[in-house]
Amino acid sequence: MTAFSTLLLSTALLLASLTTAAPIGTPHSTVIPLTTKTFDSTVTTDSANTLWLLKFYAPWCGHCVALSPILDQAASHLAGKLSIGKIDCTIEKKICKGKFDVRGYPTLKYYRDGEFSDYPLGRDLDSIVSFGEKMSQSAVKVVKDVARVYEILVGGANGAVAYVVYDPKEETEEEEESGIDKSGATEEEKEATKLLQSTERTRVFGQVARKYQAQGSFGLLSPSIDKASIAKVLGVGETNKIPDAGFIARIEEDVPTKFLTGDVINTEAFAEFIKETNIAVMTELGGHNFRFASRRGKPLAIGVYNPNEEIKTSKFRKEMKQYAVSGQYKEDYVWGTMDGIKWEKFVSQFGITKAGLPEVVILDAPQRTYWQDSSVLSVPEFIKAVKDGEIESRLQEKGPKNPLEEFSQLFITYMPWSLFALLTLFVVVFWLALPSTNPIRPVAPSREEEESKKDK
Repeated sequence: MTAFSTLLLSTALLLASLTTAAPIGTPHSTVIPLTTKTFDSTVTTDSANTLWLLKFYAPWCGHCVALSPILDQAASHLAGKLSIGKIDCTIEKKICKGKFDVRGYPTLKYYRDGEFSDYPLGRDLDSIVSFGEKMSQSAVKVVKDVARVYEILVGGANGAVAYVVYDPKEETEEEEESGIDKSGATEEEKEATKLLQSTERTRVFGQVARKYQAQGSFGLLSPSIDKASIAKVLGVGETNKIPDAGFIARIEEDVPTKFLTGDVINTEAFAEFIKETNIAVMTELGGHNFRFASRRGKPLAIGVYNPNEEIKTSKFRKEMKQYAVSGQYKEDYVWGTMDGIKWEKFVSQFGITKAGLPEVVILDAPQRTYWQDSSVLSVPEFIKAVKDGEIESRLQEKGPKNPLEEFSQLFITYMPWSLFALLTLFVVVFWLALPSTNPIRPVAPSREEEESKKDK
């Protein structure tokens, strides 16, 4: 680190330490710097800003710097819906390490209803804005036309998961309905609230949907819809009948519907159902969800493709999903696809090249083990070869450590002593490099030297 870099870092730390508290009671339209002193009063008690996206960062982190202008734009666009705050972890260690155990930068979390959770989506502007828009709306959408259920809940996106509740009974108390009617909500919101309060099943659904809104999409099928229409759209029949008393179910287009079963339907049971099933049969993997997908207790079966080869990719995706839905070993893996061009550097560590796409690789991320063979092109054949031991496992090699990154981490860990030591070293080096201020005086020759010169 150069002296100039040190000076910049010192200046940044000084400016950050002078940060004042954000105004309370006014929706924020800019990214708010947060400190140990201002965090709780700004984030958890301000009724005008109840939904927050929080960035935990370090000034030296390149990804953090790249994210800053994106958050600036999002803060302006989402004013009154989502507030955005930032915490400098080189200073606010009590928050970053003590409260949240932040281990990497940038870390994004969101706050609502007294709880902090990991931000689950992408870090581009569209994803952040979509997150803010979604979280500022009702957690449950009323579906009156079951034929449009996928369009309404997931925008028609193939491979997206949603949860629906259906209860033909309506039991909302008149007093409860009167209170809803007098609220300042829109007519659509009033209708949704009445339906969610109508039965014990819908009340449970609404409570859990609010808690897991960031991770999923939730819909209430209107009691006026007949069961035959629901069965047709959800693809259920004699072997997977709709329960007579109503149901809560996980739905995904072109995938069999899963019903929440059990004698007791409560918030704990539904929350556990979401945790177990809230991933598509075959999901598109990226930086925002790779860790989530790879930590579900099963190896990842990844179909790596070239998006520029549309026909080949389409056929490959179809084969992958067909196996994920009905293949012999479908339950043994978490299934996903990955853009081999966008993530070329990542997939190259498994011996995958652009010329060989598409192909399958199985990765056990926690064990750093993978199975790959470019010569086996068929998905069923590849899985069978792995199961039969014809394709052997290999250990994923650890990449070389970045000395600069390690130095930066140590520098931050031992602040402010590391800064003091670096400044001291700089001063010592600077002092040694200065020319001496005392001129060298010539030494007078001795008498012997003078006589020797005369003799010569």
